[in-house]
Amino acid sequence: MHDPTHRFEGTVSPKTEKIAKIISTIGQPPFLAIIPFIAICMSYSEDSTTGILASIASVLSAVVIPISVIVFFSKKYGNADKLDVERKEDRMWPLIAGIIGYSIGVVLLYLLGAPWLATVLMICYVLVTLAIAFITPFWKISVHACGVIGPSMGLAAAFWPFGVLYILLLPPIMWSRYFLKKHTPLQLVGGALVGFVITYLIFFLLL
Repeated sequence: MHDPTHRFEGTVSPKTEKIAKIISTIGQPPFLAIIPFIAICMSYSEDSTTGILASIASVLSAVVIPISVIVFFSKKYGNADKLDVERKEDRMWPLIAGIIGYSIGVVLLYLLGAPWLATVLMICYVLVTLAIAFITPFWKISVHACGVIGPSMGLAAAFWPFGVLYILLLPPIMWSRYFLKKHTPLQLVGGALVGFVITYLIFFLLL
């Protein structure tokens, strides 16, 4: 795919690079899923037992499985950053594994009687990751940028208006990915747009 924008070609100070790496690590999509899923499950479940079980199922499916997959494939492909699969050619299997993990999460949340918003948010994770898997062979769309949107929209729907503040994580995460030379500006914006459009449609149809 033709991209008129380019990756950052300049240099940054060691301090700036360190800050960018910290933000990029914190901004890993699985890590960003922790707060929204636990907050929604614990706040909207009919009882505390359901909330705890739904939170565990969410963290297992949206955090533990994806992070384990990323670490495995990062090591397999020899990436310096163990929480990043850098080449788009290497991303397909991690994405497929992520789709499977999120799908397991949908089933678990449904069977547990978790809050419907949590289940729908997990469905969004499945479909957004599926879209990224279709795009990735042609273009290295930003998973980081995409991964901020779903949790932000989930929190906004659950805890309006304060939940919308989660979206403030997007600019620094996009900044970090750009200055670490991981993505072009268009890849970053494209990731955010894909996340927003698909999540909005799913929320519109199912909530």
